[in-house]
Amino acid sequence: MTQILNKGKALEMDTGNFLFHQGDRDNSLYIVLSGRFRALAEQSDGILHALGDIGEGEPIGEFALFMAEPRSASVVAIRKSVVLKLTEPQYLEIVASNPAFSTKLTRFVVNRLRRNSLQKHLEVSAKNIAVINLQSDNDITEYTEAVKAQFESLDVSIQILDHESHANLELQAMYDTLEKHEGLNFLVSSEDHLEWSRQCIIYADLVVIATDFYADSGLRDIERKLDLYSNNILNKKIYLLLLHPEDAKFPENTRRWFENRKVDLHIHYRKNHGPDIRRFARILANKAIGLVLGGGGAKGFAHLGAIKALYDAGLEIDFLGGTSAGALYGMTGSYSDFDKEKIDFYCKESAESKLTSNDYTIPLISIMSGRKMTDYVKKMMGDTYLEDFWVSSYCVSTNYSNSTIKIHERGLAWKQIAASIAIPGIYPPVVIENQLHVDGGVVDNLPIETMFKYPVKHIIAISLSQLKTQEVDFEETPTASQLIWSRVRGKKKYRLPGISSILVNSLTLNSRQKQEMAKSGVDIYIEMDLKGIGMLDDTKWREIVQKGYNQMKVALESYPDGKKFW
Repeated sequence: MTQILNKGKALEMDTGNFLFHQGDRDNSLYIVLSGRFRALAEQSDGILHALGDIGEGEPIGEFALFMAEPRSASVVAIRKSVVLKLTEPQYLEIVASNPAFSTKLTRFVVNRLRRNSLQKHLEVSAKNIAVINLQSDNDITEYTEAVKAQFESLDVSIQILDHESHANLELQAMYDTLEKHEGLNFLVSSEDHLEWSRQCIIYADLVVIATDFYADSGLRDIERKLDLYSNNILNKKIYLLLLHPEDAKFPENTRRWFENRKVDLHIHYRKNHGPDIRRFARILANKAIGLVLGGGGAKGFAHLGAIKALYDAGLEIDFLGGTSAGALYGMTGSYSDFDKEKIDFYCKESAESKLTSNDYTIPLISIMSGRKMTDYVKKMMGDTYLEDFWVSSYCVSTNYSNSTIKIHERGLAWKQIAASIAIPGIYPPVVIENQLHVDGGVVDNLPIETMFKYPVKHIIAISLSQLKTQEVDFEETPTASQLIWSRVRGKKKYRLPGISSILVNSLTLNSRQKQEMAKSGVDIYIEMDLKGIGMLDDTKWREIVQKGYNQMKVALESYPDGKKFW
């Protein structure tokens, strides 16, 4: 470490200064000592697009160093920062005497690429957080004190800076105060002190806007004066914190808060509600947990069993995503606020409703009409939108009209779910914004990559389709008469999947390679063993739920004690 610091040259960067530009030939390596940078790439439209933020302790420009190629992106300081510059000769000299330095750097780069196949930079956790209370006459102390206590339980030190205590500091003293504190810095902004608030935004890595959920959703003067939502490459990420009273009813019309605002994430927070307090703290402390659920028809009941096992083990979900059955059963769990009694009720009710029975139609575009399934989900969720869910949840469908994946984060919940479960040939396509959508499993049957867009530290992924090779014990595919005769004799000589399983599995073959690649980037990956259960066999729902519970429980119990993150 001493050699690295002695060889390198420290560079101080002010907000807006570029470290280098896309296409530059210099191949020096930089290491961020303090502050925050943003990687930008010029696309075919000629506009700079943000790839991600780079924070303290991370390298910058390693690809140009390793590959001797021009810079693939531009990098700009989004607040006052310091980097250590190492030229190629200096880097080689360090590696010659300390080969482990090269190994560490290479490992970091590989993990970065493994985590994000799009080769974007990771989003490092925020250190400086500007907080704006949109209702200055609304005391949110009870909310903030609960979060402060939760941070202490996570061993995260926090420092609160407001106008009264720190506005008189010189810029360098202010910068030193922020950087020397090893935990999180909360910069409290207010409309009464606009110049102080502007400095808070400049120093911040993240802006949190707090508001009473039931207040008027119109833009406030402080939002306009601070120009929070302009299209600027230096803009900070913005989280919208929606504050609810105790025992609040299920949110409605959350989407009104998005009008004229550009926010990266919204978080519902009920007063004195433990899971919400802990979730908000985990998100800010870079300890959030994401759950990703794969497709598989009625086998999806296993997802609900797994969720019950997670909560019994004290592991709470901060973000949820799923495809097809993963969307249907995962969203049911999320809509139930992960309440075990509600989950059991919906399992029993949906199974007794026989949603996949007596739903056949004239097979012009599908075998089934899908009306029973859609009507049930519509009855369960009504006019609820995805953005109303207490826990941020998404599902995935395939846009048949333009052959792309569609990530559903907002919109009528029942319709987005209907799109995600519209298995081609079995259910008809769903029309959303004048385009046809079919089952998300066609493109991505386990949408892990999508979860990386969220501020998660740990990901749990559950697949209902095993990737291992499944062999048959006969040389030729049996005829229909041979299959019938085998069943009549009760010998079950031929073990073949049903037509629905063949259809679904054939459609998802393309996404299995993506699943194989993506699973290496998660903390817990489970392929559920659900042999003997058909794609449409919801009569065994109790057995399936129990299998999901048992297998998740075993996975958690066998996880190394030193690596448990819950």
